[in-house]
Order: sequence, then structure tokens, then C-alpha cells
Amino acid sequence: MLEPMQGEGGIKPGTREYFALARDLADANGALLICDEVQVGMGRSGSLWGHEQLDVKPDVFTSAKALGGGVPIGAMMAAKSVSDTFGPGDHANTYGGNPLACAAGLAVAEYLSEHDVLSNVRARGEQLAVGLADIAGRYFTVLGETRGWGLLRGMVIKDDAGCTAAELVGDAMKEGLLLVAAGPSVVRFVPPLVVKESEVAEALVRFERAIATRVGTTP
Repeated sequence: MLEPMQGEGGIKPGTREYFALARDLADANGALLICDEVQVGMGRSGSLWGHEQLDVKPDVFTSAKALGGGVPIGAMMAAKSVSDTFGPGDHANTYGGNPLACAAGLAVAEYLSEHDVLSNVRARGEQLAVGLADIAGRYFTVLGETRGWGLLRGMVIKDDAGCTAAELVGDAMKEGLLLVAAGPSVVRFVPPLVVKESEVAEALVRFERAIATRVGTTP
């Protein structure tokens, strides 16, 4: 089981070469290639599923969180060669198939399809990536590389920066910007998929103010 892009591991996108090798190894050994799409799926990468960024076809992939738009849900998608092996009761749980959760999941999927959300994810993701890279260039003693896909981006905090990602998240919160750490040295940006251009611009301003306060300069 692999994440197309590691989330809690520090916003590290997989490579096509790595996943092609994983696919070949799974095929050669009669194993299943399973992708965890909980964080990067449902459009966050700019594609509907993160594995599409890597041009690989998993046997199974999982989804949750964004799938329900705030309503608790989890789902597993499987290739026919895998799903055909399930019999009645083989893959069951007490709350599986909950009507409310399934209705929410269907509504989310329909909204993504009917409102061209992916185009916004790609455009705003590029805006965010360029803006973060600009900030990193100005505060290069503290900030390292930026990485990610779409609207899941990570800003690396240098080892000798004198602060942690969690501390910068706290600084940003004082500026009214909600971020989250992805490990001790990466600040994670996960805005809504429908975020507006003006909102991304404002977020970048507030993040730079937080950095400036931390290092004692004026943005």
C-alpha cells in the first residue's frame, strides 16, 4: 500500500518511475498494488485521483474524508479482477452503506463533475506554488523547497531555521491563517478546492507576515 503523495510524511509526491517499479513488482509476485487516496484523492491533486498523476493503475484504492464533504465516509474501489473475489459478507461492517453518508458522497462526486472544480484546483494550486516559492526566495535562511500537487502543498523549514513547522503554524494562526504541520519540518497548505484567487493571494500575504514576525523583519 502506497500513498501517491505522502501527506503526514511531509508532502512528498511519488515519482512515475517508483510507481512503475511498484506495479511491476506487484505483478511479478502476484501481489496487489493498493493506493491510499484519503488525502490526495477527490481532486486535491488537480486530477480526480492522485495515482492519475503517476500514470499507474492500482488494483485497489481507498478514499475517505473529502469524499463525504464533512460527513464521515470511507470507500474502497477495486478492479474487477479483485472485486469479483468478494462474496456476500466478505467485506462488511456495521455502518457500511449508510444512506446519509452515501448520499453525501454522491453529492460531492456530482459537484466535482458538474462544476469543473479540477480546473480551479490546478489554477489556484499553481498560484499557491509560485507564491510560496517567491516567499521562500526572500526568506531563504528559514525556508527551503516547496513541493506538492494542486491544492496540497508543503513548505520545508530548514534544519537550522531556529523554529519548527508547528511554531510557524502557530504564527500563521495569529495572522488568521489556518495551516497544519506535516511532520516537524514541513508546513502543509490544504485550502478548499473551491478557494478563490483573491483568497490564495491573501493567504500568501498572511503567511509572509507570519514568517517576517518570526525572523524579525518587515514583509
